[in-house]
Amino acid sequence: MVINLGLNHLILAISLKIIYVPWSKALEYCYRLAAMILDAGIDVDVIVAISRGGLIPARIVSDILGVDEFITIRSKLWSTGVQIRKEPEISVHEKLEVKGFKTLVVDEVVDTGKTMDRTVKLLSDLGARSVKTAVLHYKSTSIFKPDYYVEKLYEPAWIYYPWSLVETLYGLVKTESGELVENSMNLLRKINATELYLDPVRIGEAVKQYAKREFRIKTKKLGLKFTSKTT
Repeated sequence: MVINLGLNHLILAISLKIIYVPWSKALEYCYRLAAMILDAGIDVDVIVAISRGGLIPARIVSDILGVDEFITIRSKLWSTGVQIRKEPEISVHEKLEVKGFKTLVVDEVVDTGKTMDRTVKLLSDLGARSVKTAVLHYKSTSIFKPDYYVEKLYEPAWIYYPWSLVETLYGLVKTESGELVENSMNLLRKINATELYLDPVRIGEAVKQYAKREFRIKTKKLGLKFTSKTT
């Protein structure tokens, strides 16, 4: 599938294979990852979840390991299917108390590896006693190899997780010609998306919300006024 994505930072044309992961498979992967870490017998004092993709895997891992200390950081490097920054932009909205702690970082995927690499360095600089890493998917082209992963991918692909249903869907279809909602439904059928807990009408409405939000952001950057009509 060839997708031409126009973005402010980078404009790339990429050949993109989409791997859709339904909820049942995603949860299976989360518990397999947690079991893997549990079987390794490592001590973990605090879990750091990389938001937003790593939130659900990290929560499940924290439950299985019995770790209450849970910190969230936000990293921005990718938009759907394309890297939009040269380096990850990491933001922290709570105190990173990791000094002297055995720390486990959890995310959904290691793609380029830049986010995980920078996160590990940050936590090490803050005095973490040790930093281990865990993800559901590890891409072989990554510069960073996680300590724990469920599946390794050897070819370029965009992994479509169920917890980013509409965000990913909009990112994949927004530059295609034709009607936005119709293209969205066609793509879901093409990738054989299953276990959708939102009906097609509401999925379509949600996709349109993304389009409206993106339009407002663009007009704001251009210094234009945008008026939404309400009925």
